[in-house]
Amino acid sequence: MHMLRAMGIRGGIGVLITFACASASALACAQAVEAGPDASSARFNVTLTGQSTKSWDYVTTRVEGECTVTTRVVGSRVVTLRSSRPTIVTATSSAGRTRFSPAVVRFVTVRATQGGSVTTTERGLGCGRRVHVDCVKLRRTLANQALAFFRSRRNEVAFRRTRDFGSGFPTNCPLEALEVRVERPGLHDAQGELSEQDLFRQGIRFQTASGSSVETTDLEGDPDGRVIARVSWSLTLRRR
Repeated sequence: MHMLRAMGIRGGIGVLITFACASASALACAQAVEAGPDASSARFNVTLTGQSTKSWDYVTTRVEGECTVTTRVVGSRVVTLRSSRPTIVTATSSAGRTRFSPAVVRFVTVRATQGGSVTTTERGLGCGRRVHVDCVKLRRTLANQALAFFRSRRNEVAFRRTRDFGSGFPTNCPLEALEVRVERPGLHDAQGELSEQDLFRQGIRFQTASGSSVETTDLEGDPDGRVIARVSWSLTLRRR
C-alpha cells in the first residue's frame, strides 16, 4: 500500500511599479504622479515570462529469485514560457471591479526539456549486478501558445489551468511512477499582486505582477522518495 503525503509552500507574490516622470526632483515627481488624472480604461502591451519545474527522486524495491533489486530514478522536467511579442489588452474599471479584455496572453513560446537517470542494483547471495543509465536529454518547442489569466481577487491576478506542456515525453527513462505522474505543476499554481488603482493612473508606465509556488510531495512505501514542483512567472503590463 502506497502512502502519499503532500506539503505545499506558496509565496513570492510581488508587484513592480514604474513611474513615468521627467521632473528633476523626487518630490516634484511624486506630486506630479499624485496629481495625474485617473482613467476608467487603459490599454497595455502585455508580456509573460515563466517557468515550471518538476523533479523527482525515488527508489522502488522488488524480489527476483534470490536477489533483491532496487531501482533508483532521478528525473527532472523544465518548462519555460516567454512572449515572442506583446498582446494588446484593455483594462477597464467599473463599480470598483477591474476587467481585462482579452484576458489572454498570446504569442507565447514554450520550451520543455527532460532528463534524468535510472540505476538498478542487485543484492543478495550471488547477486551483484549494477546498471546505471543516463537518459537522453529531450527537448521540444511549442510556438504561439495562448494562456488565459483572470482577476482572482482584488489587486491579484492568476492564470487558468492550461494543457500540460510537459506531457508527451517518454516515461521509461527516466521512469515515472504513477504517484509522480499525477504531479503536474503549472502557472495556475501561483498568484501575483498588482495595483488595480495604478493601472489607470497615467503617470505609471508599467506594472509587473509576479507569482511563485513550491510544493513538495513525500512518497512513502514503494516507491519511496520525493517530488518537488516549482512555479514562477512574471506578467508585465506596459502602458501604450
